[in-house]
Amino acid sequence: MSAPAPAVPVPAAGTGYIFKTSGLTRRFSGFTAVNDVSIEIPEGGVRTIIGPNGAGKTTFFNLLSGLLPPSEGRMWFRDREITGLPAYQRARLGIARSFQITNIFGRLTVYENVRLAVQAVHDGKANFFLPTARMGKLAERTERVLHDIGLWDARDTRAENLSHGDQRRLEIGLVIARDPPVLLLDEPLAGMSPTETHETVELITRISPGRTILLVEHDIDVVMTISTTITVFQTGGVLAVGTPTEIRANEAVQRAYLGEIA
Repeated sequence: MSAPAPAVPVPAAGTGYIFKTSGLTRRFSGFTAVNDVSIEIPEGGVRTIIGPNGAGKTTFFNLLSGLLPPSEGRMWFRDREITGLPAYQRARLGIARSFQITNIFGRLTVYENVRLAVQAVHDGKANFFLPTARMGKLAERTERVLHDIGLWDARDTRAENLSHGDQRRLEIGLVIARDPPVLLLDEPLAGMSPTETHETVELITRISPGRTILLVEHDIDVVMTISTTITVFQTGGVLAVGTPTEIRANEAVQRAYLGEIA
């Protein structure tokens, strides 16, 4: 495991739920990846999902973000049912998603990557040749995002030449360019060095106020430090939900992880 992340203040939770599911199920050719999950995820804070490989974590993310339709069950975002909404309509509601595999424009500079993301959201177009009058606000927003993700000094670097950790942080920058209320981050720390992990945890903490961040993560040290609540998945279902302290003390979770997080 990576070195423990620094202690951070827990973001204040909002009122009500951000996501709610009822009997959510997804099957693949007879294999049930997500099995009858009924859960409410409160608004605000860092809500982490953990579990062994094959437990259904990423499939659950894909269902929430609309990349996969459920085999059975229903989903709500705040007070709106989203069961039948495609991914692009959910994105318009403010549900933003990153993936295990980094998605950036490698041959563009860091600045160009973020500017295109900002422009697509706030101007509705991905066009470098804009009237000067419309450039000012886009440039201000681009600069703010680059400072938020700690890549202002690398703004002229081609994205393909960044370190793995910086590429992942750039991807988070592309996601937050639209200023979404919800971020779904799927294993954002995968493959990082301890230093990169530390920097990315600081980034997640920095952008969490005013948002709900759903995180799939395997680094238990980080999970226990950064999470407001933890949901444990096992064989497609929810094994336990609680604060880090409650999850550490949960005997069923200890048995499932062979005492790994006790």
